[in-house]
Amino acid sequence: MLKIGTAGIPFGCNSSREVPEFLIRHGLEAIEIEFVRSIYMNEQKAKEFCIEAKKYNISVSVHAPYYINLNSQNPAVLEKSKAILVNCLKICDCLEATVCVVHAAYYSQKSKEETFSIVKNNIEEILSKAKPKTLFGVEVMGRQSQFGGLEEVLKLCSSIKGTAPVVDFAHIHARRNGGIKTKKDFAQILQECKKYGFPHLHCHYSGILYKDGNEKKHLLINSNEPDYKLLAEVLDEKDYDLTLICESPDPLGDALLLKKYMK
Repeated sequence: MLKIGTAGIPFGCNSSREVPEFLIRHGLEAIEIEFVRSIYMNEQKAKEFCIEAKKYNISVSVHAPYYINLNSQNPAVLEKSKAILVNCLKICDCLEATVCVVHAAYYSQKSKEETFSIVKNNIEEILSKAKPKTLFGVEVMGRQSQFGGLEEVLKLCSSIKGTAPVVDFAHIHARRNGGIKTKKDFAQILQECKKYGFPHLHCHYSGILYKDGNEKKHLLINSNEPDYKLLAEVLDEKDYDLTLICESPDPLGDALLLKKYMK
């Protein structure tokens, strides 16, 4: 099943509890709660939001805080990162979120192989402490300094129970220095994920400004970087089990625009 939604509370909503009804009224099916600056919901507020989301059959995901580095060489930063994620996963369970999206790590002058091993061990420790029902989502990242190439993420998530890849098409496009140019490019990304056997894919999309294989900032999807009309064609040709969360500067407008691109 294909679901399209927004990152963050859409413009026009006065409170988070209004969001599910607002989304369904606009023909959308999903919301990603943005805890990127702070975890602003307590357990009670999260449970109240969950009730409203269920009422309107809105799929809920969460984006964990940005200030995470599971490969930090600073022990205090590493322990704080783990504690934040344990707490975030508890709130995710109150929301009955499908996935908690995480920017996992920077390479921090370590090799990719060493970083992979350290990140894997730290995620396993977090999951052991939190014991969440929500999946721990490892996002594909848009900078060369960040842990999170597509193959890297797929390999990691296939090796840890309770995790899932988060496929960010704009980040892949930037990391590959403009590498998504055709329908085939989009289809190959989805096919590569399918090889690893994940039953459902949680995805992000936006336009992106990039240079030398590194993202600079997110753009509207009419920037055609990459061209999401091509993704819409791919999705129209076959049934995919995807959630697509719009992270452009206009999440609501571009979520509705992608809907228009679909047949």
